[in-house]
Amino acid sequence: MLKLLAFEFRRISKSIFFWIIAAISFIWPVITAGLYRLILTLDLFSDEIQFVPLSVTQDQRLYYTWIISVAFMTSLPTFVALFTCLHVGRDYTDGIVRNKIIAGHSRAAIYFSYVITQMCAHVVLSLIYILSAFLGLTITGIGVDTNHGEMLARLGVAIVVFLVMSVTFTALSAIFRKRAAPVILCILIAYVSNIAASVFGLYSTPPQAVQDYINIRNTKYELMVRDEMIDEKTVKDYEAAFGKNKLLTFGWQVFYPAYLITPIGFESDYGAGGATSLIGGVSEYPKELNYAQNIFYKDESQFDIWYHTKVFTEIELDPEADPETYEIPDPSEALYKYYMTVDNFKRVDSMHMSFSKLNLIYLGKSLAWIVVIGGWGYLIFRKKNLF
Repeated sequence: MLKLLAFEFRRISKSIFFWIIAAISFIWPVITAGLYRLILTLDLFSDEIQFVPLSVTQDQRLYYTWIISVAFMTSLPTFVALFTCLHVGRDYTDGIVRNKIIAGHSRAAIYFSYVITQMCAHVVLSLIYILSAFLGLTITGIGVDTNHGEMLARLGVAIVVFLVMSVTFTALSAIFRKRAAPVILCILIAYVSNIAASVFGLYSTPPQAVQDYINIRNTKYELMVRDEMIDEKTVKDYEAAFGKNKLLTFGWQVFYPAYLITPIGFESDYGAGGATSLIGGVSEYPKELNYAQNIFYKDESQFDIWYHTKVFTEIELDPEADPETYEIPDPSEALYKYYMTVDNFKRVDSMHMSFSKLNLIYLGKSLAWIVVIGGWGYLIFRKKNLF
């Protein structure tokens, strides 16, 4: 096994393709940091294009450090998929696998030497990308802020999540004799994983959070009925129309189970959109997952119901206002008593998840899938005709 590992590491170190990917991993984060520097100093509101002195707040520095360094999750999968498929697949066409068997090496040693060395190679590429991002941020003057080291833990989790794809690419490359099939499959996985992460992330709300929201909301409504602010039938109609199934939606029923048991969804949960964040998205370093806002603005009942209350006669509400930004003018004491806001859920545990807990969840899921996928690949490889 040790001889095989040494042999594979030596082959990787001599691979031109590997060093090309390493160069991309070094250059691209620096270019990205330069683009951010350009955007931050470009004045588009004056009569002519001009540049202004760089001014970066601590929150911005934290965000840029995270979004540029973690972008290897979206930038590298296609490259490492090609590298793994071509590197491992070449052993079939060149007869290297057959020679290893003839030399007395077991199938387990051959297979896991591929898995271990590919994982190590991909970790190296990830570290090059991260360190280059720090370098790019430093030389462009934006600066680096790892949130007192807390960000390094998130980046470590990101690497482990990335290794799930590494093992997948290696397993597929080892079980197919021809190069074309694993290349196509692995590139598809690399592309689809980013899309899937975005889709799954839309349906990450825990069912307990929705249930707790409904309990608090209905308590408010019952208080309004008790104080004769609204009739009971109207409240019952809204509670039935905007129940748990309505707030979770059919999409949640389909995608949440997959989100729950797989590490797909990391990019969405961690705000790891990479360079795509240049054209939109959340522009802040996430401190925790907060489900309250997402649930609150899906529930149209808490806004519509005011048109059936006595409060409506006291305060003029704008029916065309955006509920996410609308502020009710001069609210009375009664309104404070009955009206719900996102702040009502600050102390509801199910509405929040810390990243320290989320790190452990993603580590557990990723390690489990590494074992499952790696084991599945070995079960096929050990029975495969290698001659």
